[in-house]
Amino acid sequence: MNDDYLDTPISWGNEIINFYIQKEYKNQTKLLHPPEFSKEKMYKGTIEEGLDKVLNNPIGYDVTFDELVKEKYTEGKPITFVVDDHTRPNLHTKIILPIMIERIKSLGIPEKDFRVLIATGTHRLPREDEYPKIVGEPIYSRYRENIVAHDCDKNVKMIGESDAGTPMGFDNLVFESSILVPITDSELHYFAGVAGTIKEMCPGIAARQTVRINHPKMFHREFGFVPGCGLGCTEENPVITDIKNMVSIVKKQVTIFGIDTIVTEGEIVYINAGDLVDLHDEASDIIVDMRTVKLSKPGNIVISGMQSWGINLYQAGKGIHAAWNAVGKDGNSEIIAVAPLPDRIGNANYEKVMIEAKDMSLQEALEYILDNYCTEDTFKIGNQKPIDSLRILKTIGEGNLKFVSNMDSEELKIYRTTPIKKPDEGPVEAIRREVKDYMSKNPEGIIYIMDDPGLYIIIE
Repeated sequence: MNDDYLDTPISWGNEIINFYIQKEYKNQTKLLHPPEFSKEKMYKGTIEEGLDKVLNNPIGYDVTFDELVKEKYTEGKPITFVVDDHTRPNLHTKIILPIMIERIKSLGIPEKDFRVLIATGTHRLPREDEYPKIVGEPIYSRYRENIVAHDCDKNVKMIGESDAGTPMGFDNLVFESSILVPITDSELHYFAGVAGTIKEMCPGIAARQTVRINHPKMFHREFGFVPGCGLGCTEENPVITDIKNMVSIVKKQVTIFGIDTIVTEGEIVYINAGDLVDLHDEASDIIVDMRTVKLSKPGNIVISGMQSWGINLYQAGKGIHAAWNAVGKDGNSEIIAVAPLPDRIGNANYEKVMIEAKDMSLQEALEYILDNYCTEDTFKIGNQKPIDSLRILKTIGEGNLKFVSNMDSEELKIYRTTPIKKPDEGPVEAIRREVKDYMSKNPEGIIYIMDDPGLYIIIE
């Protein structure tokens, strides 16, 4: 039966599903991938060789990483690696972290004097079974006692305000460390512009109060988001500008040495190291070109896989946002979001706000949420997601955001999505049925398939 369908693999949680577009639509179907040049390594040799080179020539530092360790390390004050949490792919973590642990051990740092701090931001703490997925099974098995998760409500130290008036607080371990070593992967972000590097500090290991005051800087009464808060935008972006300022202040008190990567289709293609702010600027200069896909026409159907972001509805919003740039805004085109959503909603504030606004029109809901949940006094992490969702629906039309998931259909409807997977069928069957139904009414329709929430689609 698969002979009747195109080979178009897409993620379904940790699995890959395929064969859901009929072959008769071959000439109208396109898989969207990052530009070819972005798949080529920007370093020579192995990852180990590439990493060694940037550690020996770090951006913004006059000394090598090894020299910095010898200069700054004090017994009893750990070297602390900061890594992404369970909501991220963490391919770069599982590759870079073991190399770095062995490197500092070779420099004489005892095992008791390093930590791995998981940057949970304001997410829930990881479950025990998720730790190996974050750091890799070998590191988890051997160094579990060295691994701690950031809690934004506990064990944080407040150190004043940013230039924009944001109260600054970070995990106590930041200030107890000889060196803080964030290990990140830079990617486009739907309101911060570019994630990775400095975002590992805020929201990654920041106090809830810090994030609560920083993030509302994204909101705009008319547009939902400030025009400068968008994919790849960093120059006139008040959120990332404030974060950059906070990191610049913190690094006067704490030695911060970052390691940044860019991952394309499961491969590390870029490695850099050194000053965290400089790393952000450097990544921002190249990531937009590496993630931009230019199309001549918008899609009538955009099927969006979520990779690891399919863990819950909150995180899946990144893939929906990416698909939004590719889909037609004609009231007849649709996004088919594909994600199992084992963690359901993923954010209690997002859940609360959407339930309150479920019976309002899109515009009424947008204004209600902005007025009641998006000021510095009322904002809680998660309240930005409804704004993004509602402004997307205002442009594509309510009912045109379809969802293939294992989540309860009636619950999904509260979040303004249209569930299309029946309880007794798999995701492939659900997508097939939806595509067949749409194309029977729109036989000339264009179908785009994207499995990378980090793509930036431009319709020329």
